[in-house]
Amino acid sequence: MIFRTTTSSVVLALCATMTSAIPIQQGTADTQKAIAEERLSVIVQAVQKVSPSVASVVVSGIQRVPIFNDPFYRDFFGLGPATTRRFTVQSGSAVMISSAGEFLTNQHVVGGADTIRLLLPNGESRLAEVIGTSPELDVALLKCNPEGMEPAQLGAAKNLLVGEWLVAVGYPVGGRRGLTEESRVRPTVTVGVVSALERSFVPSTRQQTRSSLFYPDMIQTDAAINPGNSGGPLANASGEVVGINTFILSDTGGSQGLGFAIPIERALKAADEIRTYGRVRRVNFSGLQFYRSISDEKAASIGLEEGQGLMVADPGIAGEAGLRRDDVILDVDRKSVRNFDDAQLALVPRFVGDQVTLGVWRNESRIELQLVLTEAQDQ
Repeated sequence: MIFRTTTSSVVLALCATMTSAIPIQQGTADTQKAIAEERLSVIVQAVQKVSPSVASVVVSGIQRVPIFNDPFYRDFFGLGPATTRRFTVQSGSAVMISSAGEFLTNQHVVGGADTIRLLLPNGESRLAEVIGTSPELDVALLKCNPEGMEPAQLGAAKNLLVGEWLVAVGYPVGGRRGLTEESRVRPTVTVGVVSALERSFVPSTRQQTRSSLFYPDMIQTDAAINPGNSGGPLANASGEVVGINTFILSDTGGSQGLGFAIPIERALKAADEIRTYGRVRRVNFSGLQFYRSISDEKAASIGLEEGQGLMVADPGIAGEAGLRRDDVILDVDRKSVRNFDDAQLALVPRFVGDQVTLGVWRNESRIELQLVLTEAQDQ
């Protein structure tokens, strides 16, 4: 009896154990599936989508480099910026934008290059040619054999929202020593958000960037961008390229969460110009001149509430749109103009054929003038 009872108890216990094991195993499978789905997040999918279209740009050539650049000695002894010619190799990134093998990058990545090679994700190294560049917009269009690569999907920076996810893809490690050849072909990915939109920069020797250029309406991100990332894509969570990574603001030379990218619309417009004309045609602003500023007294005398805007000294070419001497330009395409830098930032990213709306103060009221931009003929 005891034996049977014991046997029955064992059988019952075993059955109970087997019965309870079934949902545990099922739960484990469900958990693993959920983990796998969680790992394949929208960010991972975005990276998988854009990474195959990104290449490392290796640039070599003879360039002038400083040989005596110590600020103390330069200032104390009044020495000029002495330079020498030296063979240099530098690297950046590029993104493929067409099935014809066209790649977008920054002009400062390829400027002055004798030879340009693209190191592709499949490990191949291919020579690339420069179709054209725009130093003013810091954009360059390259071309190489597209075999084995697919162009990136292109998005729109104008649709970005502050706070949405972004992915920066590129080759900040470049050709650094100690990195294996296999590792060099794999791009680096960093993730951040849209920190701000329409960040604009005017030339300043204090900036640790391309300090002689205007950079209007840049995308700001906290995704880590480092030297070598320049020219690579900034993509949204759908894997669409929305910008070209261009520079950082940093006290150390490394990323401090202040990265900036050229909106893809502007880069693509520049590429269209380069593809068609071999360059970005310069807009004709000939003859257009402004007074330096408007005093509060002058503003009050013409009915302006605040001393803002730019007073026209000579309308130049813009006279064809109806602009007159002593008109005050308040805004360009609804963007306020408070000084000459604002006017430059509003007009620099424009292209031949664009129509610009000028908000003008005249006879104590605001009017709008439509200015169609034409090509400068003195090139």
